[in-house]
Amino acid sequence: MPHRPPEVRHSETGADVLSRPLLILIGGAGDGTLRKVGQVVDWLRARPDAARREVHYFFHWQKGAVLGLIGTQPPGRPIRLIGHSWGGNCAARVAAALGQQGRPVDLLVTIDPVTRGIGPAFLAQVKAGARRWINVRAGGAAGFDYSDLVAAIGGPYGDAPRDHADQHLVVPHPHAAFAAMMQRPLPEGATLLDLVIA
Repeated sequence: MPHRPPEVRHSETGADVLSRPLLILIGGAGDGTLRKVGQVVDWLRARPDAARREVHYFFHWQKGAVLGLIGTQPPGRPIRLIGHSWGGNCAARVAAALGQQGRPVDLLVTIDPVTRGIGPAFLAQVKAGARRWINVRAGGAAGFDYSDLVAAIGGPYGDAPRDHADQHLVVPHPHAAFAAMMQRPLPEGATLLDLVIA
């Protein structure tokens, strides 16, 4: 199921909601069948500490639904937005829209985002929509990987976010290796997944 409606927990107080980060993961064009992001969502929901966070799963064409969900959240609730491939582009566009509303997300993670026609003005809007933006570019596998070809056809962001994101990482993984890129250690030692679930 690509999207679950927000859970209603009548016993939660406002403080309970504010203490539970909202994690929004957005899959790319292949996620409907390959479930690269969906598998990570399943893992997050199955963790023993799953009640510490609220997890939602969307596809790249659901920008309006993502904005709608964020719009229902109380001010001060931590929001972490993660997208892969076209889902990374969707996450970037959500962040840009939120920046224009003056409501940036706490963390934006774009994993090898793909689209055509981005430029510095758009990337500046994306940065304005995130208190911290980490962009990851897939540097490719040692050999041929079909997903790198698919990303090249789609139009990767490449190194364009380097001057706008708080961190721009190039990692030795193919485009489809979403879970591996999320588990890649950052220079400070934590992984992206550690940051997302903290």
